Amino acid sequence: MKKYILLLAGLLPITSFATIIVENPTVFATNSSSEPSAIFMRLKNTSTQPVNLLSVESPLKSRLEMHGMKNKKMTPVSMIEVAPKSVTELKRGGLHIMVFDSAQPIKTGTDFPLTLYFDNGEIISIQAKTISR
Repeated sequence: MKKYILLLAGLLPITSFATIIVENPTVFATNSSSEPSAIFMRLKNTSTQPVNLLSVESPLKSRLEMHGMKNKKMTPVSMIEVAPKSVTELKRGGLHIMVFDSAQPIKTGTDFPLTLYFDNGEIISIQAKTISR
C-alpha cells in the first residue's frame, strides 16, 4: 500500500483533484469471525475528471476485496471507477467491498472504520455503520 501512496504523491502535481463524497457507508453484521460480510456505499464524483477507487483498508484485522458481478458470479475487481459528475453505487448484486477473515464478529450498531484510496491522490477515512442483513 505504501508504494501506491508514494506513487500517487509523485503524480499529484500533474493531476487535478476531484472531490469524492462518500454517502451512506454500511456493512453487514456477522455472527462469527469466519463469516464474510459486505460493505456498500455511494461514491459521488463532483469533478469533471473520472476517479478510480484503488484500494480499501481498515485498522480492524480483516481482508478487504473490491468485487463486482460478472455472469451472476461475484468476481474481484482491481478498481472501481467513479465517472465525472456522477455517482457509483456499491450495492447488493453489483459493485461492493467484501470483508473476509475478520479477527472478530462485526456487531450490529458498531462502526467499521475504512480508508479509501483513490487514483487522484484523495484518501478518505470513513466509518461504515454496521447493520443486520
